[in-house]
Amino acid sequence: MERVKIAFRKIVRDPVITRRLYAVTFASALFILVLTIKGPEAQGRLITGSSGNVTGIQRHSVSSQEQYDVTVQINDDENPIEKDVTITMRASENAGRGKSVPESKKESREAEIDGEIDRMLTEIEFTEGKHIDLPERLSDGTTVTWKARKQEDRSGLILIPFMYVALVAVIIKSGLDADSDGEAEARREIMRGLPRFCNQLFLMMNAGMILSDAFERICESYMEYGKENMTVFERELTEICEENRDHRVSTASLINEYAAKHNVKELIRIATILTENERRGSDVIESLSRESKYLWDDRQIVARESGRMIDTKMSWPLALLLILLIVITVAPAMLNM
Repeated sequence: MERVKIAFRKIVRDPVITRRLYAVTFASALFILVLTIKGPEAQGRLITGSSGNVTGIQRHSVSSQEQYDVTVQINDDENPIEKDVTITMRASENAGRGKSVPESKKESREAEIDGEIDRMLTEIEFTEGKHIDLPERLSDGTTVTWKARKQEDRSGLILIPFMYVALVAVIIKSGLDADSDGEAEARREIMRGLPRFCNQLFLMMNAGMILSDAFERICESYMEYGKENMTVFERELTEICEENRDHRVSTASLINEYAAKHNVKELIRIATILTENERRGSDVIESLSRESKYLWDDRQIVARESGRMIDTKMSWPLALLLILLIVITVAPAMLNM
């Protein structure tokens, strides 16, 4: 539960994540609003008789294309058929051109009826005028019944909430992953710069300098590189030094706070050594010498592991190149088969 609270606070305080969430929420609400208020204002109506069956179509305009969903029932004694169809009324400029339905031998009564339905739909769709009567019989005299079919497409309204939740999850995850990547990168920068910092601190304090002067001298050496050439670890140490020029807070306390902020155990050990020396006067020289040796050994181990990881990372590109080479080699032979 505590991790959820921490993640929630990160999301609320991160302006990039909040802007993205607002944008996705606004876009989703706009889509839902458009789909909700969208109606058939430019659509005509189906004319129904006393029996409730559709007898004709009253178009809204002959200059625009309109669609009507109906169900056609063929009341054939041998093979009754009920079929959902969509009548697409063409604009008037296309009227009269017609579509020719090729005549072919029907293999069954059902195929014959399907052909008759296609023929009727073709005649209806290219009929001029705003009022169209639907045929009541086929060419062989079989009666035809038309029924209205209400088919509102609400798939957009159903999919948008799921898409919204998925996008929100992706945005939150990417934001938290970016924070985690940033923290991990900061820890790696600290681990790379810490051996040198500890060694410098050991040498200066072994030469007789006090902690605050040694820390200030180290930060001044970092500033000579310029901010653009400093690592994150060096930049943050120089900022701490600049903020404490008047020495209102002890250097050991500042390093301890910085170590607790990034939660790097090696830096926490150094901060503990410095704090114990400040409070109890413990032997800081020997402790720093031991920590410096340990940090350099640990850095060598990390460097060797990073070198091994390069071979692993190169295996995927090499595999892709091998697959590409096989495809290029085999493809011409397969095409000539």
